[in-house]
Amino acid sequence: MTTSTTSQLEVCESLLREHRQMEALLAELEQVVTGLNNSVPEELEGIRAIMTKIEPEMNTHFACEEQVLFPAVSPYHPMVLMEAEHEELIELRQDFLMLLGQPSPDAEGLAKLQAIGARFISDMLDHIGREDAGIFPTCERALSDNEKQAVIDGMAHLRAQAEKLPTPMISRPERSFEALQVDLISPAQRAVFSERLLDTNDLEIKHLVIQAGQSIPAHWAPKQGTLICLSGTGHFNANALECELKPGTTVVMTPRLLHSIQAETDCHLLMLLR
Repeated sequence: MTTSTTSQLEVCESLLREHRQMEALLAELEQVVTGLNNSVPEELEGIRAIMTKIEPEMNTHFACEEQVLFPAVSPYHPMVLMEAEHEELIELRQDFLMLLGQPSPDAEGLAKLQAIGARFISDMLDHIGREDAGIFPTCERALSDNEKQAVIDGMAHLRAQAEKLPTPMISRPERSFEALQVDLISPAQRAVFSERLLDTNDLEIKHLVIQAGQSIPAHWAPKQGTLICLSGTGHFNANALECELKPGTTVVMTPRLLHSIQAETDCHLLMLLR
């Protein structure tokens, strides 16, 4: 395939076309939602019919952006805010679909359906406007022709897949937290004590305690390490250089760096390996 010059090759052209199609569907949806009255069954069925078109269009469009376009442009301009908007829009859409699933909503249910529908339409249009005016021009400027062509091909592949099997709704890994506690008060009972606080595929966290006057001899780790002094004083040695350790000192190490640690007073250290 022959690649055009940068000024001619537009990576977001297909996404812009999809925006225009989505705007037409949203206008159709707005007309029905705004006109909701007591003739509920027919009107609700009309809304459901429009949403059966909007839902797969959204899923494939968002997938093209998040799986292909955004990863390509993220080294130049992070797309975290756009991804957050995608999440909010999907959540709003699901709330709307859930209300649509009620067979015979009462007056209060209809009012809520109209409110959620109106917000979904408004937020979708706002999102489209932000991408048209800011995100897409940014992508056009940031990406080289080769990068653009790779994105165009990747999005075409996703759309071809969607014709055979509907694109699933974007999902995120579960968000959670875990509180870890270390004892910084009790005197060190051993020359060197190591306590593993966390061990995952991406991160290992250890609590190291070195008794006053003791040391960890020269050693190295295969991963990048970050050593944080929580309390106590001592010295970190590597490459024939010495760094003073005191509360707040942070040492970032490349993989396989040969280093040793000496404690002047009881030292509590946090070691992060990734």
